[in-house]
Parts: sequence; structure tokens; C-alpha cells
Amino acid sequence: MPTTRPRTQVTHTDEVEEALRIARSRWPDESPSALITHLVVAGAQALREEGSERNGARSRRIDVAVGRFAGIYGPGYLPDLRADWPE
Repeated sequence: MPTTRPRTQVTHTDEVEEALRIARSRWPDESPSALITHLVVAGAQALREEGSERNGARSRRIDVAVGRFAGIYGPGYLPDLRADWPE
């Protein structure tokens, strides 16, 4: 099929064959090229979700750290500290 988009060749290594076998169980009537497209899209989605989970975990760790240090410095702490410094 003609296209103006770039094409990518994939060698059927043992790992690619295994991925195709798994994909065939989900999309049994698809061609190998369609299966590879499904795998690429599913893989990208999995990586996106993994990144979101990682960012969520990072945010939770930051919230815990913020909570640990909340209230250490009272109101007016910074202006009082600066008042002790010579200009």
C-alpha cells in the first residue's frame, strides 16, 4: 500500500516471534504486520501508564516528605532570619 510515511522493517527474532505468538492469541485473524502494529501501540500505552504510575509514586513520596517537615518553621521565620543578616 503506498504511503508517504516512513516504514520500519522488523526481523523475526525469537523474541519477536514470541511477541507475535502472544499477539495472535489476542488478535487471531490479523496479519503479522498488523500484529506488530497492535504490539507497538499496546507497548506505548503500557509505557505511558508505567510513567504515570512512577510519577504518581514520586508525588506521593514528595507529599510524605512535605508532611514530615510541615510546621518546622513558623510564621515570620524567613523575615526574622533575614533581619539578622547585614545588607
